[in-house]
This record gives sequence, structure tokens and C-alpha cells, in this order.
Amino acid sequence: MCVTMLHMKTVTVRDVQHHFGKVLAWVEKGEEVQITRRSKLVARLLPSGPASPAPESLPDFAARARAIWGAQPKGAGLSKAILAEREERL
Repeated sequence: MCVTMLHMKTVTVRDVQHHFGKVLAWVEKGEEVQITRRSKLVARLLPSGPASPAPESLPDFAARARAIWGAQPKGAGLSKAILAEREERL
């Protein structure tokens, strides 16, 4: 079913269709699996890496907008402030 080359397994598309659980088990163990169709590489399955760390904190865009355009009256949304700013420039 597979050919091992340099710690990498190679399987055909048909093998993946019929033995997906086995192929997935290889990937879960940390192996890279190459998938070929008619002897041409068409895909690689790689184990997922460690999750990327979440950003420390997201910027406060609302506070920045208030600093730029000032406090808006109740009910006046930020989009209205932006549109008003654009109209003033025209």
C-alpha cells in the first residue's frame, strides 16, 4: 500500500479512499504522507503543528476612533462620524 522514502509515506489516491483511517493514523503519529495520482504528487498531508498563540490583547479600535473624532452623541454611530468626516473633506 505504501512506499517509505526518507521517513515519508507515499500513497495513491485510491489507497487513501479505501484506507483513510490508516493514513490518518500515520498523520496523527507525526508522519508526513504524500498522495499521488498516476505517479504524480498531488497532495501532502502534514500533522498539525502546535496551535499559534493567541494575541495578548486586541487593539481598542473604538477608543482610538473616539480619540481621533471625539465623543459622539448618543445614537450617532462611528460610521456616521466617518461619513461626516468624508463629506467635510469634499
